[in-house]
Amino acid sequence: MPPDQLVGAWTLERFLTTYDSGREIFPMGEDAQGWLLYTPDGYMAAFLSRANRPAFETGEMLSADDAEKVRAWDSFFSYCGRYEVRGGEVVHHIEGSLYPNWIGQAQARTIRLEGNRLTLTTPPQKTGRGVQTSEVVWRRAVR
Repeated sequence: MPPDQLVGAWTLERFLTTYDSGREIFPMGEDAQGWLLYTPDGYMAAFLSRANRPAFETGEMLSADDAEKVRAWDSFFSYCGRYEVRGGEVVHHIEGSLYPNWIGQAQARTIRLEGNRLTLTTPPQKTGRGVQTSEVVWRRAVR
């Protein structure tokens, strides 16, 4: 796939994780929100979040209590870096991430592009809850 087909802004339609047991979950809820950006010069940024995240009440970003910070962490995910297209995959070379363990990693996603809909699928990943595959569906943003 030519990389220029990914360039632009995409909005989240669905974020679904399926386990090898057949169990399916929506990690950020069925009404999750998000943006995915691919630039012509090879950079990308993604964020996914729960809808209607509550504002902090106990303080500001750094001074709020731990419970509010944990709820904020559990309801948002983001990462950014360079990207490259290799055949039917896009590889995100992660330079910044809410989850620090991803920094420095290369994360591959299978690409399926149908009209204005982009589906990115992770390879199977072993987790503490079983082997999982995530499918994230994006729609090209329209101004």
